[in-house]
Amino acid sequence: MKQTQREDTVNWWVLEIILALVLVAIVVGLGPLIKRFGRSYAADVFRGNPRTGKAYLVLMDFAYYLIFGAYILFAVRFEPDTGWADTVNASQLQASVVRVGGLLLLMGVLHGLNVLSLPVIGRLFTINRRLDDDGRHIEAA
Repeated sequence: MKQTQREDTVNWWVLEIILALVLVAIVVGLGPLIKRFGRSYAADVFRGNPRTGKAYLVLMDFAYYLIFGAYILFAVRFEPDTGWADTVNASQLQASVVRVGGLLLLMGVLHGLNVLSLPVIGRLFTINRRLDDDGRHIEAA
């Protein structure tokens, strides 16, 4: 009895659909997680001006989804790239892993920049509010 090996093959576009779903799942999953753990940090930064802090966080949420939505659209392929076969090969798998890694790297860098710049922005907003309040007191006098 002779046993034959069967190779399972996947068309190149199937991996592209799976990749797009994975990228969307990462953005939808990590966004709220980052926000949940960063809420107390943002509250500390904007304690002198909580209303502005909430507005700032809403704007950052929009920026988050715009940036990562754009990355996902940039990463989508509508035809096989050079070196890809009609079925998934190592070249396509490597390109897919690089795109997932690129999204995670972009998320990490932007999150790190946000964490580092948030105290400066919070301080500027607080100083600006104090200057506005002092100006109103001078005008009222």
